[in-house]
Amino acid sequence: MSERNDDDPVQTSTEQMKEIIAEEVGKAIESSLSGFIDKIQSTVLSVVEEQVKRLEDSVNLIKERSGERKGCSYKEFMAFKPPIYNGEVDSIICQRWLSDIEGVFERTHCEVGDFVAYGTGQLRGQAKDWWDNKKKETGAEAARVMTWDEFKVSFLKHHNPKAIMIRIKEEFIQLRQKGESIDKITGIFMDKLRFCDELVTTEEQKIYYYYNMLSAEYWEFMTPSKYETLTEIINTAREREIELKKQVARGERRAQDVNPSPTKKARTAELGKKVEAKGGSPSCKVCEKGHKGECRFKDKPCPVCGKTGHTASLCPGKVSVCYKHYQPGHKKSECPELVGKRDTKESPTEAPKAKARSFQLTAAEAKIEPDVVSGSTMKNTR
Repeated sequence: MSERNDDDPVQTSTEQMKEIIAEEVGKAIESSLSGFIDKIQSTVLSVVEEQVKRLEDSVNLIKERSGERKGCSYKEFMAFKPPIYNGEVDSIICQRWLSDIEGVFERTHCEVGDFVAYGTGQLRGQAKDWWDNKKKETGAEAARVMTWDEFKVSFLKHHNPKAIMIRIKEEFIQLRQKGESIDKITGIFMDKLRFCDELVTTEEQKIYYYYNMLSAEYWEFMTPSKYETLTEIINTAREREIELKKQVARGERRAQDVNPSPTKKARTAELGKKVEAKGGSPSCKVCEKGHKGECRFKDKPCPVCGKTGHTASLCPGKVSVCYKHYQPGHKKSECPELVGKRDTKESPTEAPKAKARSFQLTAAEAKIEPDVVSGSTMKNTR
């Protein structure tokens, strides 16, 4: 074996190259390993976070199904995009806002104690001004512990006054289809119905009021006693509207006969009055309209009572509604409470009239009295 020669320049250069290469390889491995480790750590953390989130969602779902989960954060509440109320003094708008915001409370499992805090956060404009003033009136602490029911009482008292409620009930009772489509008049009917709970208490009454609202083109082909729910009679009215439009398309009916406009109806009624005034056809006893020949409603059964000889609007069995209590059975003019008050009410007593007295003076006496102007006979009335 040959001994190593330290003086050999070739061998020395080779050794140095090996050392340099080993050092560079080590640096490269160290650098790659560091980035590799960082990448592994990032991946592991991402997987762990995802698994934790899935676990939390599973736990929340289990609690939700078992009814154990309670409350929600304001961020979760706002994620459901709760409605905003700007303070319109409109019964339908403010009632709809209350209904929608309570729906968000339910879906987010919001704590009852957070209802007022979360709900009032959706007030804007005049509504927010009202709430800010209400907090000053009641005090900050009282406003903080206020329940949702207490809030609704104050809220409705301001934004849904009693006078508006009475007007809506009257509009509901007098509501009639005048040119509107079935979907539009049904929407108006449903909006007003929600304010008439004490007036309309049964499904049968809902059906009656809906039927009574429809125009003749609909109710003369419908019998309210056939339907058990309001949905059934609404769907029947929609089907009838489709059939009427088909008749127009086939040329069997004029377009203006289907949902005629209010202007046309008023004009037709006015024209009928003018014709009658000029000596035209007398008013029919069955339908109270002026026409010649036999009335087409003569042998048709009344949709309300089933008897012939009159229309539904003139039916003696038609339910009257008292505008005082909004209850069927009598008119306001026949309300026992109001009639009793009129009978017991006393007319104001009139002050007794003073009796006239006359005084007759002679010419000599008249000259003595300073208050007498002149004349031989004077009258003084007290």
